[in-house]
Amino acid sequence: MKILFDHQKFSLQRYGGISRYFAGLNEGLNRQPGVGSHICALYSENEYLKDYDLPFNNALGHRLFRHHRNRIIRWNTRYCSWKIKAGKFDIFHPTYYDTYFLDVLRKPLIITVHDMIHELFPGLFPDAEQIIAQKKQLIEQANAIIAISQHTKADILKFFPQVADKISVVYHGYMQADIAAATLNLPAHYLLFVGERWHYKNFKLFAQAVAPLLTTGQGLQLVCAGGGPFGNDEQLHLQQLGIWKKCRQISASEAELKQLYRQASVFVFPSLQEGFGLPLLEAFGNNCPVVCSKTTSLPEVAANAALYFDPEDEFSIAEAVSKVLQDKALRQNLINAGAERLEQFTVKRCVTDTLGVYSSVL
Repeated sequence: MKILFDHQKFSLQRYGGISRYFAGLNEGLNRQPGVGSHICALYSENEYLKDYDLPFNNALGHRLFRHHRNRIIRWNTRYCSWKIKAGKFDIFHPTYYDTYFLDVLRKPLIITVHDMIHELFPGLFPDAEQIIAQKKQLIEQANAIIAISQHTKADILKFFPQVADKISVVYHGYMQADIAAATLNLPAHYLLFVGERWHYKNFKLFAQAVAPLLTTGQGLQLVCAGGGPFGNDEQLHLQQLGIWKKCRQISASEAELKQLYRQASVFVFPSLQEGFGLPLLEAFGNNCPVVCSKTTSLPEVAANAALYFDPEDEFSIAEAVSKVLQDKALRQNLINAGAERLEQFTVKRCVTDTLGVYSSVL
């Protein structure tokens, strides 16, 4: 069986959950007897492909494409179209929702739907209309659909009840990066927030909730990994809360993220909407206690390995975080439960279940 993944998320992301998922899936599939998979791209600046054998991941490619995202997308799309026309594969699995291939594809199409956030919150995204239309076309034409959680499957069926028979739930698999943790100079005690900080990620209310904990003089700080530097509005908000000097943002590498999880007092995930919640597995894999929202997919993934709060209630957030900070036995119980929970989300299981979906359409 030969599977072809396309370039889309590897052209768009340097880091990110979707490109990490596909890179891990590709690696796992190529370890299976009788299976071969390939990521179709000429060039990528994605960190998960830095050692992958792409035609222009070399000095010439850097001169031609480095930091030119539109050029990268344009040339990778042409290259993928050529490979798709050649048809030397059994399954096509695109990494996002662009429909550029539909007119030339003659093999079974599998898509992974990670969430329905554009459909649920269209006003948040300038490209929502385009993404929604593309995703609709792919959902209707796909031979099979992978949903990354039961919650995501339920959200798909709210909009497309007619595709129920095509959907299989395949959870993410977590594989610890084979790298040493970094040696950042970090606070002795800090709360960790990972990823984007806008709207449904609920950072503003979270900051309000934990501000009293940061201002008590106990040395607790807040470290935000990823999401870009604090914007002017965020800086003003943190200043008004009196915690600006207690907050730090790090555009973390994989090694730095590993260190951040391992040394954090608590990882807090206050999101209002998640299709899966990969940072939960990252925290579990690095012995970091988790406090998170009791909403959407998060209880499905974390089960008994997290302490939950109402993400729209400041008091509920602060109470849960404070409880884990103060109770060493609870912290250790959450760490132990996280390690056990992680056993349900192996790359091997993700690959096996995905192969089952592929086989079903051949």
